[in-house]
This record gives sequence, C-alpha cells and structure tokens, in this order.
Amino acid sequence: MHFKNKIAEFERLIDQKFSLPGDSADKLAAKTNFFRALITSIPGLFVFGLLFWLTNKSVLASAFWIFTVFEIFIAIVVFIYPNRFKIFVLINQYFFVIFSFSATLFFGGILYSGGIVFVGLAGALISLSVLTPNQIKYIFIVYIITVITEAFLQPFLVPHPELTPRLNHILFMLHFLVISVTLYLTLSNYLEQNIRAKKMEADHLKELDDIKTKFYTNITHEFRTPLTVILGLTNPSLKIHPARLKKNITLIRRNGNRLLQLVNQMLDLSKLEANSMTINYVQNDVIPFIHNVIEPFIHLANEKNIRFQFVNKLKEMNMDFDPEKMESILSNLISNALKYTPKDGLIIFSLSNLSTKESMTSYGYSPLSELKNNNQQFLKIKVRDNGPGIDHEELPLIFNRFYQVQSGSMNQHEGSGIGLLVVKELVKLLDGNIFISSTPGEGTELTVLLPISNNAQITDYSESISTDNSDIEYQQEFVMDANEDKETKEIPHLLIIEDNDDVATYIKTITEKNYLTFRAENGNRGIEMALENIPDIIISDILMPGKDGYEVCATIKKDFRTSHIPIVLLTAKTDKASQIAGYEKGADAYMAKPFESRELLVRLQKLIEIRETLKAKYKTLALVSKIKIAKTTDPEEMFLLKTKRIMEQYYAEDNFTPTKLSEQLGVSRSQLFRKLKAVTGLSASRFINYYRLSVAKQKIQNTSLNISEIAYEVGFKDPAYFTRLFSKEFGVSPARFRKDLS
Repeated sequence: MHFKNKIAEFERLIDQKFSLPGDSADKLAAKTNFFRALITSIPGLFVFGLLFWLTNKSVLASAFWIFTVFEIFIAIVVFIYPNRFKIFVLINQYFFVIFSFSATLFFGGILYSGGIVFVGLAGALISLSVLTPNQIKYIFIVYIITVITEAFLQPFLVPHPELTPRLNHILFMLHFLVISVTLYLTLSNYLEQNIRAKKMEADHLKELDDIKTKFYTNITHEFRTPLTVILGLTNPSLKIHPARLKKNITLIRRNGNRLLQLVNQMLDLSKLEANSMTINYVQNDVIPFIHNVIEPFIHLANEKNIRFQFVNKLKEMNMDFDPEKMESILSNLISNALKYTPKDGLIIFSLSNLSTKESMTSYGYSPLSELKNNNQQFLKIKVRDNGPGIDHEELPLIFNRFYQVQSGSMNQHEGSGIGLLVVKELVKLLDGNIFISSTPGEGTELTVLLPISNNAQITDYSESISTDNSDIEYQQEFVMDANEDKETKEIPHLLIIEDNDDVATYIKTITEKNYLTFRAENGNRGIEMALENIPDIIISDILMPGKDGYEVCATIKKDFRTSHIPIVLLTAKTDKASQIAGYEKGADAYMAKPFESRELLVRLQKLIEIRETLKAKYKTLALVSKIKIAKTTDPEEMFLLKTKRIMEQYYAEDNFTPTKLSEQLGVSRSQLFRKLKAVTGLSASRFINYYRLSVAKQKIQNTSLNISEIAYEVGFKDPAYFTRLFSKEFGVSPARFRKDLS
C-alpha cells in the first residue's frame, strides 16, 4: 500500500510539473505519457547493456549504455525545463534516427545489425503523439533517407564479429517486438485521439447549436419587445386620445431607434469579422462628444432610480477618434451597466488618460494582447456598476459570440449576447485594449484604453452624433392613484408586471378604459403588489430581473390569498416548450409579442367572466360542501372550506366581525375583502351575513324555534334587522318562508 501511495504521489508530481497554462487535457496526457515511457525505458536499456558486458560483448554494451545516458540526460532536462518540452522531444527523436543509422552501419548494415534499424522507426512513431505535423513529417523523411542509404551501402559493409548469426537473430526479434509494441500503442493512441476528437467536435457542434439557438431566441426577444410597442401604437383600431399622441410618437421613435441599434450591432459584427470595417478618424476634443453620447443614458438612469456619476479628470482631450465607433463602444458599455444595475444602484463613468508605462495588472482580465508601445498615451474609459457581478471563471467567456452569463441572477437579463463582443472587436480595430474585473455580489468594472494620436484632419464631428436626446423621456410610474377618476370598487384591478417601460406604457394605454392599472417593474415587486392589493387579473412578462414570469406565476398560484387571480403571460418567448412551462406553472393564458390589442382585451375580459361564473359555485361551496380540507388541492376550495370551518365556530357570536375573520385566517382585512370579493362576489361583511342567513334558513326549515330565537342564535342582536336582511337576500320574509313550507 505504501508503494502504491508513492507511485500515485509521483504521478501527481509529473502531472503538476508538465501542466502549463493553455494546455488541453490531450496535450498534457501526451506529455506525461512520453515522460513516463522515457523513465520506464531507462532501467531496461541499462540492464541489457550490463548483460552484454557480462557476456564479453563490450561494443554492444557500450551502444546500449550510450543510449541509456542520452535518455537520462533528456529526462533530466525535460523535467527541469517543462516549458521547452517539444524542443527536447524533437532532439530525442532525431537522436533515435541518427543512432539507428550510425549503429546499423557500424554493425554491418540492415541485415547484420540485430534490428537496430527499428530504433529509428520507433523514434518516428513516438513523435506522432507529441510533435507537430511538420516536425513529424521531417523526422520520417530523415528516417527514410537513412534506410535507403543503408540499403545502398549494404554490399560494402562487413558484419561486426560480436554479432554472431544467432545473437543477430535474437536481437532482431527483440527489436521487432519492441517496434511492434510501439506501433500498436501509437495506433491505439491515434485511434483514441481520433475518436475523442470526433466526439469533442460533435459536442462542440451541439454546444454551438445550443448557443446559436439561445442567441436567436434572445435576439428575437430583443426585436419583439420594441415591435410590440411600435405595431401596437400604430394599430388603426386603437383609438388614441389626442393628448397621448405626442407621447406615443416618442415611444414609437425610441423603440424604432432600439431596433436600428440592434440591426447596426449585427451588421457591425459581420463587418468586423469579415475585416471589412474601415476607420474614419476625425481630430477634435473628444470630451464634449462623449458627454453628448452619455447624456441620454444619465436621464435613463434617473428614470430607473439609478445614480449615474460622471467623473471627468480631463478638461479637454484633442485626439483622433471615429465618432461612430466611439458612440457604439460607449452605448454598449453603459447599456450593459444599466441592464444589470439594480434599482437605487450606482454607475460610475470616468475619463482619464494613461501611459503604458503605468501598470495595468489591476485592471483585470483582457481578451486582447498586451499593449507594447511604452511611449503611447491612452484615453482611459471606465464604467463600474454595483450589480450582481460575474464569477471569475466566466470572465474570459463573456466576450465570446452569443455567450450569456450564467452566474448569479444575471441570466434573468436576457440580451442579444453580442454587445461586449462588438466592443471588443471595435477596441481591437482601434488598436486599444479592454479589461474586465468583477466580484460576485459587488459589481463589475470595464476599462477601455484607446490610443491618443493627432494625425487626422481637424474636423467638426457634430454631424456624426446620432444620439437623439429627445428619444429618452421620463416614464411615469403606474401607481394606484394614477386613475383617481375611476371607481376603484367597480372597475377590475389589473396588475402589469413588466420591466420594459415602453411595453408597460403601451399595455396601460390599451387597458386603462376598462381597468384600474398599476405596475410592478420586476417579478419580486410584482409578487409583493399582488399580495398587497389582490388584483382581479395580472399580466406578466417572463424575462425580467429578479424572479422571472414563471416564478411569479408559481408563487401567486400557490398562495391561497392570490391563487384565484387569472394570470396572462405576455412574452416574446413563442416556442412550445416555453408555453408548456407557463401553463405548468399555472398561467391561465399565454400571448406572444407582438400582440393585437383587441386580442389582449378579449382574453382579459373572458378570464374575468370565467371568474364571475365560478363565484356562485364557490359561494355555495362555502356553505354546503362536505369536502374535507385534507382531501382537496384546489386553493380556492381550501380557502373557502377553511373560512367555513371558522364561520361554523363563530357565526353565533354577535360581535364576530370581518376584522376577527381576517385575524383567524391570518390575512389583512383588505386582503380578505379582495379575496372574498373575487371568489364569491361578496364583501367580507356580506359573506358573514350571508352565511348566518343561510344557517337561519335551515333552522326555519328544520326547527320549531320562533323567528326571534333563530335571529339571536345566528348572531343578530336585532330580530327586525335580521328580518330585513333575510327578505332582501331571499325575496321573502322569514315568517312567510316558514308559512310557505307548511
């Protein structure tokens, strides 16, 4: 056991010694396998040399020992200098060929050398798994030349006296055996590598296909969201109030610009990858230009309750820059930060200059090669946010095409997956560099370095700025008092859970005539508002920060306070799997963006009508059902049966009020009111009275108690008040009802 532990420890030491940055698993395995074969062959070579020495074959012994000493030397230098592994392997394999050639000629040619000619072939074969194709090719060429030369010289060579015919035959067979084993192992390794390579290629293609599918799904979502607003607000059937027309035009324009930005991103990426994008430098003060580009994003940050700090350490910076590419870099960097920064978060955008003489090691990971010009000055652009951050191992991947961050909650923010790739390629085109550093839970920092030069013609760049500040306006939050002119008790309450302000505005525009609308900007807030207000119906997006639409749906449907609320999932995810997932989580309807406004209104209306038809059923169920709570899984039935059990216990108490009922159920009075109203159509007070009157009705039928006694037994202090309520509820007085029974 101790010996096995030593062997295992030695194996670990070899793996650790030869593992270099950038090595693949196959490359590391090839290096360690070569070294192990080298180490294990040395004792055998030495033993054969000693055996020949003891049998007075000193020349043969010397040949084996020369080979042994050289292999020991190679093993030592390879172990000491693992970063030069290939050079020493190349020397070793050429030594095999040269030694084979020299020894074959010395001992009398191919026929009388004991098969030493196979040593060179072994060297060529071993190189297959370690060296590059060109290196392998030249080794085989040299070996073939040596064999041809040996064949031509064979008639002129004399066999060495130490190699008797019998010994020649034995050594020939041994060398043939060795070369056969080497050939077998080489072919086996080659086949394994070939199979592994094909499997890796298949896995890579599948992974690429999955990534592309996700990319197209996400880019579709990115396109569908602005299209929903544009097509919806330009629908001729939508009657828009003139006062809203100007605001709607602004929404349409902004979403049109968003579509244009997405298209431009994709076109820029294709140009960059085809090396067909040209640079159009102008020379001017870049600071005002940058300020104009970021100004709309400052308004957008304020709109989202995000603090945006602009730290400028440069009064002016005259330099060559491409306005279009500079705008694309800045827009992508800041949009990315805004996407992942939470409400009440902070974004710091800073400008300074930098010399490459300063250390850049603190800037984090860079996908580009190190800057080499020590005398070059750079404009340093830094964007820092306090979002969820990124795991360290994911940093090298975020600049890859289509890659979406998986760590933390960042994968809730779906996007196209090409923004940072475009930034990286543009920065590379401009001979700059980009760095990223991030700490999970604390935030992310992106640093861009662009070279400062003054070679272009001084030009007014104002016409190059495409950012339209008028496109970003303050978006009014939806609150409960936004529709103060409506009767809150008569009109259905609609909760909109949508993180996109424009889509939320559009939904409000088409629903505000028929519903009291209020809005939550993410899934977590949506759940809170649903529990606080108990709306009549909910419209929710799926892809949102925090909890997504599926989680919102599942949470609301599992809580007895909100389980009755119909939920419409409104999203750009149109595939069947997403729809099935939505229905599995309890969604009542699923609509794809872009959608027809009339279709949405009809869906909402029909879902509310369905709830209305269920009210009579649930009102009766609360009174007459014999179902046990433990035997039902329907949340509404569980709620009503629990309410019935409490009413059975307390209905006779004249001081039992809705407040006490809400306390027994563990909900607020407003939540109880909204829940009972939605499920039975009765307020909490009316529900308690309805239950008491229904019990009184049964007592009138089944007992001989007078009407006043029955009124007291079911919790009414005033028999006259009981009579009025009974007559109103059942259309006949208690006395008349008893008389009609007889």
